[in-house]
Amino acid sequence: MEERLLSPFPPGEYDAVVVGTGPAGLQTSYSLSRAGVANHALLSADEAPGGMFRRFPVFERLISWTKPDAPCARHTREYECYDHNSLVADEPEARGLIASFMDRSFDVPARGEMEAAIADFVERAGIKARYGCRWTGTRREEDGFVLETTDGEYRCRVVVFAIGMTEPWSPPLKGSEDATHYADAGSAASYRDKRVVIIGKRNSGFEGA
Repeated sequence: MEERLLSPFPPGEYDAVVVGTGPAGLQTSYSLSRAGVANHALLSADEAPGGMFRRFPVFERLISWTKPDAPCARHTREYECYDHNSLVADEPEARGLIASFMDRSFDVPARGEMEAAIADFVERAGIKARYGCRWTGTRREEDGFVLETTDGEYRCRVVVFAIGMTEPWSPPLKGSEDATHYADAGSAASYRDKRVVIIGKRNSGFEGA
């Protein structure tokens, strides 16, 4: 209990509250800080940043590229054209971090590489978050919002929900309940010599294909 009391962003009043410490939540918190919105809280139900990347993508590789051998230095703005995965920072030492963790076998990072780079960004950019704090409900009041969490209530004028995929979604198609959902897919090798039909054309579908 004492450790929870010492964690950053205790329940209370804030200008803004950001929920989630994946890429979107971390980038939002970083940008708010650099814009001078110091009185904001960053909350996460996970125990560390980038929680989604401890499970997804299922087949281990993202489908967005990062070029380790681009014709410009990784700490420059120009390199962002060759890196679609790293978070964006003003400080050169926090830019283009994904490439330094890649094994160079592909120009798309693996799940573990993405997780490691996100943690590195958090450390280099000095981003603080209250981990292990689960958002459980929201209500609207005249002067803003009240977020109910497992640690208590947070009051704010603006709230940003950057929670990513909260639960697997299945299409309203007859028989879809009998098919294997992406979240339950086996290894690629387990489908060898089988006829496979993939329904879906977004990231998960392309990754599976």
